[in-house]
Amino acid sequence: MNVEVRNKQTAAEQAASEQFAAVAAMLPGTEAVAAVRKQAIARFAASGLPHRRIEEWKYTDLRAALRELPPPATASDAPIGADTLGELDAWRIVIVDGGEPRLPKELADQGVTVSRLSETLAAGTLEGEWPEGTESAIFDLNTAFVSTGVGIRVPENVHIDKPIQIACVTTVPTAASVYLRNRVDVGAGGSVTVVETFEGPDGIGYLVNSATRLSAERDAALTWVKVQHDGDKAMHFSTVAADVSQGSKLTIAPFTTGAALSRNQFAIAFTGEHAEVNLAGVQLLGDRQHGDTTLFVDHALPDGASRELFKSVLDEQARGVFQGKILVRQDAQKTDGRMMMQALMLSDRAEVDSKPELEIYADDVQCGHGSTSGRIDEDLLFYLRARGIPELTAKALLIEAFVGEVVEEIGHAAVGEALSSLAHDWVMQHARQESVS
Repeated sequence: MNVEVRNKQTAAEQAASEQFAAVAAMLPGTEAVAAVRKQAIARFAASGLPHRRIEEWKYTDLRAALRELPPPATASDAPIGADTLGELDAWRIVIVDGGEPRLPKELADQGVTVSRLSETLAAGTLEGEWPEGTESAIFDLNTAFVSTGVGIRVPENVHIDKPIQIACVTTVPTAASVYLRNRVDVGAGGSVTVVETFEGPDGIGYLVNSATRLSAERDAALTWVKVQHDGDKAMHFSTVAADVSQGSKLTIAPFTTGAALSRNQFAIAFTGEHAEVNLAGVQLLGDRQHGDTTLFVDHALPDGASRELFKSVLDEQARGVFQGKILVRQDAQKTDGRMMMQALMLSDRAEVDSKPELEIYADDVQCGHGSTSGRIDEDLLFYLRARGIPELTAKALLIEAFVGEVVEEIGHAAVGEALSSLAHDWVMQHARQESVS
């Protein structure tokens, strides 16, 4: 006799169902949206939180890590402090504690359409099409609870030089969960740079669960940068899906310094020929931080090119995880796909786990992957010190040079400078003498 053995629900899993029952009637959207939400929470209840026996979550056992699920945050009109990116000149959309987005009126003058998610939900739309690689219990939670976010549409042949920032700010005084969903669409021949930033207070175990949908139509150029600078007790989960049409160019650049535990999950689909995707990410982690980057790149059509370069700087007892897979389907001849993960270890107690993969069914391709980890180059350090540069400064220069290669991939000078400044602040805190022994 076969008996199915199921683990008992954790407190967090039980809380999800209880919280949904309590707030479902108050969540925005039509009956059709409500039905989608119910299906999502049912999937979550059936699967539970992901754990290490699931291959994609082997290195990030969320069932063990997420002991409690904070209740949904209450929208706030609280004033916000200094921005994570300093004085970056950008069109700024602000979302505080999961409340309604504050929109800049000037964007309409640029030809850009910006809508609130609540408007989309009122029209009866929530999920849309999300590609392979986005399905997870975390995404189901987002679908069940999400109530805020923005949609940005850049028309055909419109070029927006000034970046658009979506500032997601958490100010909660006690643990709470914030659920967001954003969308960026760039019409044929258009271009834009969008920066999503996340920040919040230290010492509070809040949770952020965000989902972002990106689309670049024919010959469009879209740069999407994410800066995750959440508080030291926070958890941050992100699902990002993108599709690139014929001749389009997409750059994705996640930059992670915050949260006790974070996971960025990316799924990229090539829906047109001669498209180009560049993923360049950095995570700077210390203390006992855990940062997970998991990505899936699906080459389905010919003459596509993808570059994935992810770098981690790990101090103290931090742990960095990178899982990347490039799939080249049979019709995707002349694909050029490259993937590289590099980790700089500032401490003997830090840990990195890397799992790059290639799955190729076409015979005329150029693909490769690699993974390296190591300490600061002692010869280079000696070279700098021999020229009168103090050890702390020399270490900082080497770490910033290591990170700088990724920052340069963004291709927007002002955004790159803001990220370099953020990296410099982190480096000066961690490039101390006892970190390299």
